[in-house]
Amino acid sequence: MISYRAAIQLDLPVLVSMERVLFADSPWSMGQFKEEFKGVPNSRHFIVATNDQDQIVGYAAVLVVAAGVEADVLTVAVLPEYTRQGIATHFMKALEDWSALKQVPAMMLEVGTKNLSAIALYEKLGYQKISTREGYYGPGLDAFVMRKELK
Repeated sequence: MISYRAAIQLDLPVLVSMERVLFADSPWSMGQFKEEFKGVPNSRHFIVATNDQDQIVGYAAVLVVAAGVEADVLTVAVLPEYTRQGIATHFMKALEDWSALKQVPAMMLEVGTKNLSAIALYEKLGYQKISTREGYYGPGLDAFVMRKELK
């Protein structure tokens, strides 16, 4: 069974190692994770999913700079052997709920143009492609910018 909780500082080494595997083209460094984590709980919300052995199998984060400003989904990551179990959907709902409490009008995210399963998930959740960022993840690695209005 999958459980969810707020990420803690002690989780960062695990997140960095997962990041290197899941986002090999442009992984966040420990320094980047630490910098983003400084904003918890005021402007950033990090959550993790754990399995029955309490091992982290996924993580997600969002940035909200101020009420009335669109939230930015920073990352959504799930280990391949745990995909298609609703973890990313749970993450997105949790990030949207937290952001709504911060009074944001919409959610924004970037997703690799070749990440078809993630694009399908985001579209199912109501996100729409609004533009493309060429080279966002590196040379030849473009990203769609997607947006969802919160009610």
